[in-house]
Amino acid sequence: MKEDYKHIILNEKDIDNFQQKNILITGANGLIGGALAEFFVFLNENYSFGIKIHLTSLSQKPERIKHLLNRKDITYTPLDLSKDDKIKGIFDYCFYCSGYAQPAKFLDRPIETINLNIGGLYKILENVYKQNNLARFIFLSSSEVYSANNSIYAHKENDNIIINQNNKRNFYILGKLGGENVINYFREKGYKAISARVSLCYGPGVLKDDNRVLSELTRKGLSNSEFIQLYDDGSAARRYIHISDFLQMIIKISLRGTQPIYNICGEEENTIYGLANIIGDYLGKKIKKGKTNHIVSKTAPQIVWNSLERYNQEFGKIQFKPFKQGVEEFINWYKKY
Repeated sequence: MKEDYKHIILNEKDIDNFQQKNILITGANGLIGGALAEFFVFLNENYSFGIKIHLTSLSQKPERIKHLLNRKDITYTPLDLSKDDKIKGIFDYCFYCSGYAQPAKFLDRPIETINLNIGGLYKILENVYKQNNLARFIFLSSSEVYSANNSIYAHKENDNIIINQNNKRNFYILGKLGGENVINYFREKGYKAISARVSLCYGPGVLKDDNRVLSELTRKGLSNSEFIQLYDDGSAARRYIHISDFLQMIIKISLRGTQPIYNICGEEENTIYGLANIIGDYLGKKIKKGKTNHIVSKTAPQIVWNSLERYNQEFGKIQFKPFKQGVEEFINWYKKY
């Protein structure tokens, strides 16, 4: 990832704005929160940025970031933001990465999911802006808010959002939309708060118990089974984004973004069956389609494609890591886990 970090730094003209700043990252034990923490540590170690990095997550022993906890530039606070808001301090940049990103978890914990994305978010915003009304705040929403729109075209940020009232994932979807409305409430007061609708993010840094599709299919590919079994026909399609590409986009948005909402996704459209074939080809495994009553598969949206038009107009196009390359690199990393 170090080469990826260097690329981000070289391609962001305002990167020096992070120097000597206080940065808060919630949900730091996840893939995205942990990657952000590592990026800012990289700036400190290699460019002497002098950033004070404040991290929080649910875990008393955060596995994802345990290698960072003894650093002098890191402060870690275990905290359940669905119930508590004891984070104190003056922050210049805030990345709200809290929330259950794994479907099995947010389906099992609906009330906590709502509270994290709305109530917990509101309390943190209130605390942050009481101390520094110039802070820049990023809320990680999700591309899944588009899941009921059923459009063959890529979804834009100003599209009307359709809600399927019978969707069992609504606690997650409505939680993210509620969080976006909380962000808009603070924007109307003049604060620099932004929502990012993130598509499925992948790459090194997931935890061992991660049950999202890439981790699960990789485990099946590395098992003793002769084939990789899918829950269904694998036709659900997404624009996956590698964690390094996500970092490049979110850093630009956090430093220079002016719009209330940005889509963040890759540019390649891939189905789960296509993903399974990349893994199967790389590991010498055949793919077996299935017919499922698995709740995660049954409730998942079929097609969610985001438009990058707004991002590209404001920041310019980026060169994405090819999906096949990113998946194969992930498999190699996962083998060593």
